[in-house]
Amino acid sequence: MAYGASKYDDTNPEAEKKEYIDHIEEIVQWMGWKPFKITYTSGYFQELYELAVELIKKGHAYVDHQTPDEIKEHREKKLNSPWRDRPISESLKLFEDMKNGSIEEGKATLRMKQDM
Repeated sequence: MAYGASKYDDTNPEAEKKEYIDHIEEIVQWMGWKPFKITYTSGYFQELYELAVELIKKGHAYVDHQTPDEIKEHREKKLNSPWRDRPISESLKLFEDMKNGSIEEGKATLRMKQDM
């Protein structure tokens, strides 16, 4: 049996459904892996936040205000978001506002700049 670490993508591990965690563990074991350690994304929030800030600073990410349906439509039509080319300083400020809870949940998304 192979060993590795399992990391669960969460924002609040206490609120994570037990059956979700159990299902992931079953799949990992079915594939022949046994985790030597289980971690949660929330345990790395500051590191991930800092990496995201670096992506924004380098011009590889931006804050988008499209709805999920608008994002899907733009992706299907291979169109860039209208927010894609906003100034880096603006995306940095908005991303900080997102972190601080100043923007209502779901009203902004950090997105990678990709070739559409």
